[in-house]
Amino acid sequence: MKKKLLLIGGGHAHLYLMKKLQEEELDVEVSVISPSEYQFYSGMFSGYIEGLYNFENIRIHIPTLAEKANISFIKGAALSIDAKAKVVLTEKGDIVSYDILSIDIGSYSGGVDVPGVRQHALRIKPTYRIEEVASTMWEAEDPVVIGGGAAGIEMALSLHAKRKAEGKTPVTLVTQSTLLAEEDEKTQAKIEQIAREKGLNVHQNEKVSNVTSLSIVTSNGNQIKYDQLLWLTGPKAPGIFQTSKLPVDDKGYLLVEDTLQVKEYPAIFAAGDCASLRAYPNLPKSGVIAVRQSEVLWNNIKGYIKGEDGIRFQPKGKYLSILSTGNKEGLLLYGKVSLHHHFSWKLKNKIDRRFMDNYQ
Repeated sequence: MKKKLLLIGGGHAHLYLMKKLQEEELDVEVSVISPSEYQFYSGMFSGYIEGLYNFENIRIHIPTLAEKANISFIKGAALSIDAKAKVVLTEKGDIVSYDILSIDIGSYSGGVDVPGVRQHALRIKPTYRIEEVASTMWEAEDPVVIGGGAAGIEMALSLHAKRKAEGKTPVTLVTQSTLLAEEDEKTQAKIEQIAREKGLNVHQNEKVSNVTSLSIVTSNGNQIKYDQLLWLTGPKAPGIFQTSKLPVDDKGYLLVEDTLQVKEYPAIFAAGDCASLRAYPNLPKSGVIAVRQSEVLWNNIKGYIKGEDGIRFQPKGKYLSILSTGNKEGLLLYGKVSLHHHFSWKLKNKIDRRFMDNYQ
């Protein structure tokens, strides 16, 4: 009887696996579980909310990709994993067995325990919410975005560009720190200047302490009115790992070795934002990391099936990052290099479209 390889989630690394399985057949039965038939590419969300891409541009149909690779598609959400019995329980009550398990489910929205957030704020995770979020923010009278990281800045500036072109009210961005707080001071000053020149309303060092149906209240006592609120305050670990009693780091992310395997359960692999590498605990939660891990995941799952040693993931010292800033402009960041220009956005557009062309 063939061994069973089960993929949970349709993230970057699993898309790569499904594509490779079209080219190279393994002696295993492969299934993929996902709560949506579509995987949405977050790298193009800013362009979508600005109106530069249509809905079909930003999504991949997982069952079509799976069928081409002779993979069974299971629509559902994994609730828990029994690593000893090697079974996964879905929200529908189905029990799915596996011999090898790979997990690529991304992360959830952080900070949602702030009073009022769950009741009043829009979120784009799970990512299939993007269509509803975008249409709601397009029609808003007083749109506010919470979060000064890359996602919050991109979405705020891109939405702002679309609304400005349509003669609508500007977007307000609120962050508990400075903009791009994890970058150096020069980059922080650069993005602050860009936001100011484009007319974005920015409130820095304003931590949200409460959200009502009409306004947000900050720790400084300020009240900022809104009618639609988009919450983009960074990642949070999925709860499935702790409920399944799997090894996690101090934030709840699944703890894996640099072979992308769980040390205690080597039949379990994980990649992307849902996992934390023991050897590199400060690795950012970024799509580019998941893309870089894809080939390692593929090689090591093949190696595990054949009883061979795996290769090790070694992150690079620096990664290319391009933030959409609206009006087909982008801020390119690479090490100490930063460039804000139309060419930056064109490069981002080329990279994103090339990625999607591989899977659509």
